[in-house]
Order: sequence, then C-alpha cells, then structure tokens
Amino acid sequence: MYTLYYSPFACSFAVHTALEKCAIPFELNKVDIYKHEHLRPQYLALNPNAQIPLLAHGETIISQASAILLYLAEKHPESQLMPSIQSQDRAKALEALFYLSNTVHPYFLRLFYPRRISEKHPDEVKKIGLEYIHQEFKKFDKQLSTQAYSVGNTIYAPDYYWLAMLNWSIHHEIDLSAYKQIKKYIARMRKQPEVQTVFEKEMRQLAA
Repeated sequence: MYTLYYSPFACSFAVHTALEKCAIPFELNKVDIYKHEHLRPQYLALNPNAQIPLLAHGETIISQASAILLYLAEKHPESQLMPSIQSQDRAKALEALFYLSNTVHPYFLRLFYPRRISEKHPDEVKKIGLEYIHQEFKKFDKQLSTQAYSVGNTIYAPDYYWLAMLNWSIHHEIDLSAYKQIKKYIARMRKQPEVQTVFEKEMRQLAA
C-alpha cells in the first residue's frame, strides 16, 4: 500500500495524479503547507527536509516529486507513466521531468517564497521569477505547436508535473492569454479521468 503525504494543489498534485493513473490502492495523508503542518514534529520525523510530497511504500520513504514519479513509473510499467527503456522517447521524458524539477519549479518558488532569497527585496525576486516563468511558457507554447504533450503525443509523468505548475498560474494570477497552445494543452489535460478525479478530491480538501 502506498501513502501519499500531500498538500492540495502543491507539486504533490502530479504524484497524486500519477497514482490515480496507476489504478492501485493508496492512501492520502493531507499535510497543509499553508497551515505549516509540514513543520510539525510528526512530519519532520518522516521528512526532515519538511517538503511535500512524500511517498511511503512499505519500508521505502521517498521525497521529491520527480523522483517519486520515476519510482512509480518503474514499479508500474503497465501504467505507462514513462516511455519504456527501449523507446527513443525515454530520454526525452527523463529530460523533461528533471528540467521541470530543476529549472521551472524553482522559478515558481520565487513567487511562493521570495523572502528565502531576499528579505529586503521580495517584490524584485517575484518580478524576476515571473519573467523567467514567462520565458518557459513561451518555449513550452512553441513546443506544443507541433505536439500534443510534453513528449510527443502521449501523456507521460512530466505532463502531470506541468499541469501542477500551470495550476499555480491561477493562484498567482499569471495571464495565459498569449499562450494559445498552453491553453489548449490545459483543456486536453483536464479531460483526462485521472486528472478530473484528483481535481475533485483536492478541491474538496482545499475547502476542508
């Protein structure tokens, strides 16, 4: 049995969606980051880095969204969360997954936690972060003009990660009107059954 420690619409959204895609039994354990529940001793005992998401699977405890997504893909290859090792798309999917984790996600952290970088100039930190985010959106929008998803025309784990971050655009009131392909991409993603299920569950938990 898997247990996902998550906060509604954090990057754990990507892992939650992947678990639904795998169609396997799992439990959800809500850790509300806005109420600083990730800093409570009980959670720190599991994850001293105080980060969400965290996945427990038997004696295995693993953090970092990209690592968890890859772990699930390897444990459940039938779910096709990632291309097979024999596929030429495998390298592209790995590249996309870790680019999101190492490059795009940190730009959003400038919007969520600007004071981690500068106590004196948080607004400037957010401004720079937003500029970088728009640069990434422009690149992704162009990429989507020739393919439906982040890796060709099949949904893989990086798409769930992309959608998690595109959800944050609503939270931060980022105007997506210039990104026609991204808007179509969001619409395609939101039609997926696993995405609809997670939206419904996490909206309920967000209001709880």
